[in-house]
Amino acid sequence: MAYWMGWILTALIAAVIFRVFVRRDYLHRGKLGPGAVFLEFVIFGLHANLPYLYLDVPWPAMPPAPENPVQLYLGLAVSILGLVATLAIMAHLGFGTTVGQEPGAVRQTGPYRLSRNPQIITYSLMLIGLGVLYPSIETAAWILLFAAIAYLMVITEEEHLQNLFGESYQEYCKIVPRFIINWRSVKSRRQ
Repeated sequence: MAYWMGWILTALIAAVIFRVFVRRDYLHRGKLGPGAVFLEFVIFGLHANLPYLYLDVPWPAMPPAPENPVQLYLGLAVSILGLVATLAIMAHLGFGTTVGQEPGAVRQTGPYRLSRNPQIITYSLMLIGLGVLYPSIETAAWILLFAAIAYLMVITEEEHLQNLFGESYQEYCKIVPRFIINWRSVKSRRQ
């Protein structure tokens, strides 16, 4: 019961943080202030620690590894791939832009040619790997909660980028999908 209450509370807090505080900073400051950045870290910290309400281990221990070697290696491989890719994409974007500082232009290179939010995709991959390692209804709900939080963050950022870059951002949005890579679009741009 505590997990589901925490799940609901985290979702509500995320909605307030992204649609009120983060949005207000973007609209009034043109970037995120230290308070909004801190609140974003709080929401992702809450999300990251939510499984401790259903996993039978004390914080910050990890649950025992699965005995099934296929499950173990697949889960680890997917999680590690997602983590490394997320860090690489953050480095490509730049740490300041990653935490909401004003970008100089719409980033359209590297992974941003394929998805407007590649960090979300790769971080989701890491969470899916954890879902393979520790499958349960609660883990599936935890991954879906991340999807909801990410969506709130993305629509807030998109509104900001639209205000900053106008038509050039609209054109980028027409070509590059929000999340899932459209390989046909990638192929047609190469020609």
